Order: sequence, then C-alpha cells, then structure tokens
Amino acid sequence: MKKDKKKNVKAMDENLTNQQKILEKILESSPVGICLVENRVFKWVNNEMLKMFGYEKKEDFENADAHMIYNSYEDYETAGQIIFHDLKEMGKSDFDFDLKRKDGTIFKAHIIITSPGIENSIKSTIVIITDISQREVAQKAKLEKEKLQGVLEMAGAVCHEINQPLQTIMGYSTLYQDNDIISSREMNHIKTQAKRIGEITKRLSNITHYKTINYPGDTKIVDIWGSSDDNS
Repeated sequence: MKKDKKKNVKAMDENLTNQQKILEKILESSPVGICLVENRVFKWVNNEMLKMFGYEKKEDFENADAHMIYNSYEDYETAGQIIFHDLKEMGKSDFDFDLKRKDGTIFKAHIIITSPGIENSIKSTIVIITDISQREVAQKAKLEKEKLQGVLEMAGAVCHEINQPLQTIMGYSTLYQDNDIISSREMNHIKTQAKRIGEITKRLSNITHYKTINYPGDTKIVDIWGSSDDNS
C-alpha cells in the first residue's frame, strides 16, 4: 500500500511538472508579452517581453520596478491609478498606453491585467502587453488616405464646375479687348485674375497628398499649394 501510494504521489508530481513545462512553453512561444507582477514589481517575464522592450536577459526585468517601462514618473502614476481602479471595480484592467523601450523609444501598447485578489488587487497580477504601434500607424495611414480621397473628389468637382465659366470669361475678354467700354488696364486685370483662377484649378487637379493650414476663426483649410506636386 505504501509503495502504491508513493508511486501515485510520484506520478502526480511528474504530471504536475510536465504540465508546468507545457504551460511555460506556451507562455514563451506567445507573440505577446506576458509577465507576473507583484505589487508593481516584475517577478517573471516571457521572451516576447525581452524582444518588445529591447532587453537581452530576463534578469533585467526580474525584481525590477514596473516604472522601468514608463516614459516618466507621471505616466507611471497615471497607469497605476487606472490599473488600481479597474482591478478593484472589475478584477481586470484593459487599456492602451505609451510605454518605453530600453533605448528610450516610445511605442503604443495594449495592456491587459488580471488579478485574483480583491482586497489587495495589485499584490499578484498577470500582465499581457501587445505592441500596437504598427496598427496605429496603419490606422493613421488609412485615415489620411480617406481624407485625401475626399479632397480629390471635391477638387475634381470644383475644377469641372469652374473651368466652363472660366473659359467663357477668357473668351469674352478677348472679344472686348479693343472695345472702348473697358480700358486695356481693366481688361488686363480681368485676364490676370482669370489666369489666377486657372492656376488654382490646375493646382487642385494636381493634389497628391493631404495637407492643411490654419485659417482665421480657429479652423483649418486644405493647403492646395502645399498639397500639390505641381511646382510650376
């Protein structure tokens, strides 16, 4: 009986050890940063955490204050307030925040923190960190593309609507250039302004990127001169 009991205990221990190894392999192969944090001190991190933050050894994290991944003490305090409030109210904190790599560069991260504790929610927490900086860049690029498409469509409509009356003005200015009703100086002024309108429509038709400038009244308008590749 004692031998059987010892065998069972040994088998259970081996099974537990194998499960722990499997779990560790899963955590280490994860494409996101995973770490165990106790009272805002790192106790364990996976390999992705090292890659994400630019460190070489796990010892750089272990027993280090979480302040090391924040850009400033103010950021550290702000994140702490968010985490403490969320864990106390919901048992989970889920938010985006700017974090700092070893070389000082800042990146946008998505942070998920869970805690089994209620009274002391930050005593022991599992933290999952995902680098979403590229996603944010892609979203900004998509937004800029959508803005540019809107500008191009509006520019095309404006050019189409203006060109016809502009051609009429130019035609009549030629007919009346030798007429005594309008002086040659006034006629030249009309032609100059008509040509200016033509240059503006040309610029509109050559817009290649989205750029704005400040305009009186705390508003912004499209910079047709800076957004066009036509430098003539």
